[in-house]
Amino acid sequence: MPLLDSTHQVWSTAQERRRLRAFGFRPAVENGVLKREWHNTQVRVGPDALRVVAEDGSGELAWDPREGLTLDDGPFRASAAGIALADAVNSLIQGYERWVEAREGREERLRRGHWSAADRRQVNALAETRRLQRLLTGRAVRARRR
Repeated sequence: MPLLDSTHQVWSTAQERRRLRAFGFRPAVENGVLKREWHNTQVRVGPDALRVVAEDGSGELAWDPREGLTLDDGPFRASAAGIALADAVNSLIQGYERWVEAREGREERLRRGHWSAADRRQVNALAETRRLQRLLTGRAVRARRR
């Protein structure tokens, strides 16, 4: 998943962590982890992983560069809970990227270095969030029909 991979890489840098703090992330109890509440989820960004936990306890979505995308410690499934968590992290990334662009300009947003380690290409995070939002909307409709 290039979007989560590149986002985690960027958000783990010291300079970006200052931006994250200005965006509303706060230090968590765990060393080196920042947290933020977003759309009924608790988002945690650390050096090893990005985690999204539903506030009602209905699930946990995690991105780990070594293990990839997981849902409740297993492979990601396109269930209603999984899609809701994926949509929450997608909207957080989108909101953050728009905030950076409004604050620092489009060129700075693009210059920050979103690169996918998997396929070694630059990732335009806003374009990727829009693409993922279309996919999630379609999957959410299919999951509700089941």
